[in-house]
Amino acid sequence: MPAFKARDLKVPIHLLLSYDEEVGCTGVRPMIGELGNKLPAPRLVIVGEPTSMKVVDAHKSIHGFETHVRGKESHSGKPHLGVNAIMAAGQLIGELTRMDAELRARADGPRFDPPYTNIAVSLIDGGTARNITPKACNFSWLFRSVPATDVDEITGRFARFAEEEVLPAMREVYSEASIETVRKTNVPALNAPEGSPAVTLALKLAGQNETFAVSYGTEGSLFERAGFSSVVIGPGDIAQAHAPDEFIEESELEACSAFLDKVADYAEAN
Repeated sequence: MPAFKARDLKVPIHLLLSYDEEVGCTGVRPMIGELGNKLPAPRLVIVGEPTSMKVVDAHKSIHGFETHVRGKESHSGKPHLGVNAIMAAGQLIGELTRMDAELRARADGPRFDPPYTNIAVSLIDGGTARNITPKACNFSWLFRSVPATDVDEITGRFARFAEEEVLPAMREVYSEASIETVRKTNVPALNAPEGSPAVTLALKLAGQNETFAVSYGTEGSLFERAGFSSVVIGPGDIAQAHAPDEFIEESELEACSAFLDKVADYAEAN
């Protein structure tokens, strides 16, 4: 910031700080709604994420859900009197596993690593004791989608499997048994258009002539959807993220600093 302030900038540089990016980009959404109102509307947006200082113009979408399975408790010695919510959830997770395998086999996102849409179950809880048929089970799942994937195909197939294959047997025993899936996260894909002003400038300032696609989500797609040309570039490698002893190489920070100096050069000259 002191370096930016010391410049005679013809084009202003604004820093936007958000919160809860990791849990669905929740903090940036109301801020984007104020751009052009209480906040200045940007000419373009540079989103800092760990790209190893490569220019990224595309990323996968993220769709996250919570599924709540409700059965009926009974003594485990009388299983026919209860509805086992955990075993019903296991059937649903099995279908997600089958869908994941099919999507991997398609490999229809060649720009991405990995080059396919993937489904993952990441959290699960349920039951009260070993000798009680569990009445409740909740699990969280998500999928990261390449542009070629039909999102509605995944959600629709899962809903049909729950309604047609799992729920009928549950309700034969207990009419109030239920399966409910709630959407918790929806981060759209980034797919910057050809000739994007943000991408064009980032390539020029970074001295690069090739763009990349990444498999994680960013706030860049939300800015782009709101009509603000966006690009993703920043220090660090996503392979070191969400792991013990996260780190960024000093050389990456130096490269980022040099890039920001060139951003200031551009803003001063234009």
